[in-house]
Amino acid sequence: MNPLSSVGTGELIFILVIALIFLGPERLPEIARSVGKAIRQFRDVLQGMSSEFGEELASMQEVSRDIQESVQAVQDMRNLPKTLVSTAAAPLLEAVDPVKGTMKEAKEAVGAVSLPAVLKTAKSAPDETEFLPRSEPVIESEEGNSHFPDEPRPVIEGDQV
Repeated sequence: MNPLSSVGTGELIFILVIALIFLGPERLPEIARSVGKAIRQFRDVLQGMSSEFGEELASMQEVSRDIQESVQAVQDMRNLPKTLVSTAAAPLLEAVDPVKGTMKEAKEAVGAVSLPAVLKTAKSAPDETEFLPRSEPVIESEEGNSHFPDEPRPVIEGDQV
């Protein structure tokens, strides 16, 4: 805000009359020139500073943009493994779905047949192999004992294994 913006024309004339009375007509033009030069120098300094700060501000904005781009690149690099895994896993997940369905069907099928019912049926049914004759040859040992090939040989005292 300009400090002279609130000073009107009448107030400015009043200030000049007071300055003329105190300074005199001989010194007033010299002081006015000095004040003009000081104001001009002040403006030049302000313009120089604003242009210098403007350049610095522009370079800072450029650096800020570069930093933001670098941060975005790092975030993209952090998300790259997730992207690669999800891209590679999609076909695998599609292949697993039918297997899951088959496994579920198998569990349901196994669950439909309860274990106690199977054991009860197995205990009540006669063992069919008990009534069938053996077709394997009987092996006679030197001691006169006979046994089937898939059965363990009877142990007799003094026998060497």
